[in-house]
Amino acid sequence: MNADHTEDLLTQTLHEHTERTDYPTTPLLTVAARARAVRARRRRTTVLAAAATIAAVAVPGAVWLGRSPDASTEPTVAPSTTTSSATVSTSPSTALADLPVGHKPGIDYLDGDTYIDMNGGRLQDPALTTATVATPVRGGLLFALPGKTPDLAELWVHGQNGDQQLGCGRGHFAMSADGVQSAYWVKDSCSDKDAGRLYDGADNTMGEGGPGFVRTPLGDLIDPVGIQPGKVVVNAWRGQTPTAELIDSYTGEATPLSALRVVTGSDENNQVVSGELAGQPADQVGESAVVDVRTGTVKWRADWQLGQFSTDGKYVVGLRSGDGSADSYAVFNAATGAKVADLGGWTPGWITQVAWDFDDTLLAVADDGQGQTAIVRFDLNGHVTRTTAVRQQKNASLEVYRLATRP
Repeated sequence: MNADHTEDLLTQTLHEHTERTDYPTTPLLTVAARARAVRARRRRTTVLAAAATIAAVAVPGAVWLGRSPDASTEPTVAPSTTTSSATVSTSPSTALADLPVGHKPGIDYLDGDTYIDMNGGRLQDPALTTATVATPVRGGLLFALPGKTPDLAELWVHGQNGDQQLGCGRGHFAMSADGVQSAYWVKDSCSDKDAGRLYDGADNTMGEGGPGFVRTPLGDLIDPVGIQPGKVVVNAWRGQTPTAELIDSYTGEATPLSALRVVTGSDENNQVVSGELAGQPADQVGESAVVDVRTGTVKWRADWQLGQFSTDGKYVVGLRSGDGSADSYAVFNAATGAKVADLGGWTPGWITQVAWDFDDTLLAVADDGQGQTAIVRFDLNGHVTRTTAVRQQKNASLEVYRLATRP
């Protein structure tokens, strides 16, 4: 593949023969139906309300909060060295197997080498065993594998002919709340001599034209975080310091979000983002805020690490690291900053991922510290249920369950 070609890289790849696999592949019937399913979910809120606490629509991407000791070594803002009064749940310790079983995840996730979509469709591929994130993209499955360098991941597409590598990029994708518009960043190789391209497009699963792209400067590492009208919200890495930016989807012009040193969430409904405030010590996780992207003004601040917004933009999740105790999670009113709920605790162990489900509950990958893992659900009343079977971690460096971030 040549960076000078202006044709759609993804379409080109999906039409090439695989260079890597000779095992049978699973038909992508459920993948092809994704756009219809996402739109249909908007019309099913009345039905969903009978089985869920609050009905909404499909989800934004997973938020990496409170990572385990085996977390990725990609550039990241260092954890806070300050102490704070954490709101730790008083619920008793519960083994994963003893948690009450609730309804299955309403978002896509990875279980070992199997991708499971929102409708229960399954796609099995041995390459997915080590995938960190995955998402359907126009007739195929885009997924990221750990790269040979900590800063870059290998981006692959699983299509009808097997697996084909797109190149190297960042292992983060972004998606609009309605599941239609997506963004990811990739370059042809892992070489420092290659510049990258930020892909952004609509109807990522059903469209024929495919995403457009803008080139990014040589040496930049781009982490897409979210979608705003006509722009992609990113953290741009130039060396060891990230810059929160809005990149114009048509011109590639980058506008700094100067109020933030790093952006962690995005809500296009109300055109706001969340992130850590600028001007704080670089070696600490400091105060966070919600910022209006149109004016750059801070709407409200919080002594929590704010993450992703719920699909309808009503809520934003926050994390506070415990001082020798379990991390605390809370949900805030995204417009006012008022705390809506302290999420129920699950101890011992840790939570490695958090993502909003379609019903304004939060899903998390939980590990009991003894090699047992499952996906659990927190509702806004603090209740915790288990949404998957309990699995044994056979390899500490490979998580069995991963919430499949959808760009």
